[in-house]
Amino acid sequence: MRNFSRLTLLACTLTFAAINGHHLSAGNNGYGRYCSDVSFLTSNEGLTQNMVASAKSCAFQKMHLGMFIHYTYAGKSYRWGSTMWADTSKVKSIDELADNLDVNDIAETAASMRAQYVVFTPFHANMMVLYPSAVMSHQLPGHTSKRDVIQDLINVLKGKNIRLLLYFHPSDGHDLSREDQELVGWNNDAPYTHWNDFVNEFLGELVGKYGKDISGYFIDGGLPEQVDAARLRKTIIDRYPESWIIQNSGDNPLLADFSAKEDNMIPPFPATSWVRCQRISGEWWAKANNVMFNPEMAYRYTLLQAALSNRTGGGTCWSFGPHPGGRWEPGVRSFCKDLGYFIDNARESLFGTRPARAYITKEGQPLLGTQYVATESPDGNKTYLHVFLPPKGQRLELPVPADQRRFNSARLFSNNHKIGLQQTEYAVYLTLNSTDRWEDLDTIIILE
Repeated sequence: MRNFSRLTLLACTLTFAAINGHHLSAGNNGYGRYCSDVSFLTSNEGLTQNMVASAKSCAFQKMHLGMFIHYTYAGKSYRWGSTMWADTSKVKSIDELADNLDVNDIAETAASMRAQYVVFTPFHANMMVLYPSAVMSHQLPGHTSKRDVIQDLINVLKGKNIRLLLYFHPSDGHDLSREDQELVGWNNDAPYTHWNDFVNEFLGELVGKYGKDISGYFIDGGLPEQVDAARLRKTIIDRYPESWIIQNSGDNPLLADFSAKEDNMIPPFPATSWVRCQRISGEWWAKANNVMFNPEMAYRYTLLQAALSNRTGGGTCWSFGPHPGGRWEPGVRSFCKDLGYFIDNARESLFGTRPARAYITKEGQPLLGTQYVATESPDGNKTYLHVFLPPKGQRLELPVPADQRRFNSARLFSNNHKIGLQQTEYAVYLTLNSTDRWEDLDTIIILE
């Protein structure tokens, strides 16, 4: 309670976020409180215990666009398969997979789509690891590569100013062979001490090895009874307190700061406050598929997520994997380049923004059928209206702003042309000039 009292004295200079578990909760008609140059306070136990200033929450909240790279070798029969060569031949060893990853191409591709962060899988099914691990070599011999793929990725992504997060699966014992399960205690009885000792030694080595060069950890799986969630969190935070901890398909308050949805999204493509991890082809890793999610839809969905009132950070993380040897499935490169082009056109109306208070996007809002979404500048003075489905004519009617603000001017983001603005107590009317037209993908209007 002494720590809480000290923090209370700072209330006049800090903005506080109401926390439910670890997650920033929404208020003000669904509009959450967002970081600018102030710190948020997060808590594992509620507002009166373990409260710490969290710059990391603010940093993750500012992330709108990520790339999720699955690059995997199972080493045995696995029902979902794993990464293939472009000619569909199988990878023969973990070293063959590691030695043939083109990390420079990964960095260039991430940069081309303007990704702010990359999530990478250092292992997947059967726990075949893409870096030298003393723990894994001792516990499960033959499960590590000689090449340190993670360090190589760190080196190239740093040069692009792109953050790196690592995938970690603490309940992957179910994919191990029976012999390997016995070695690491997967089949032991509760409290599963042997398995948790193994997993935390392995995780602790990973966090300790790469330290601050890794921004966070994407924890996969539903955390079955074999996994001590609180111990996992302690293992990470004790070694690097600023790590973002993201749980896939869950929000266990003993473990995670943030949550993610990793699935194959279907129409009408609803918004989610959790990080949306969406594959763009038929599988998470490269096999023999084509891209099925077009970059125009991806761009609009990225904006929908950025405008969501109770977003907790991370936005949308588009998922696909490379073939060994610097090849991609057909359509991946053009998807990334086209998405990057659209992102460039949006510029500061996306990156560096927070959800608009004038026009609110709520949880579950479907992309299909949505006429517009809105973001705003960090100081709240500019509202960026993104019009997806324009009216038949030159005039767009909007409802009265949810926060009752009055707009003084309106102009097109693309060419800075002033447009007609009329605001009454019932509506806001925006009228394009006769020489201007609505864009096919996104007409961005700045309201001040």
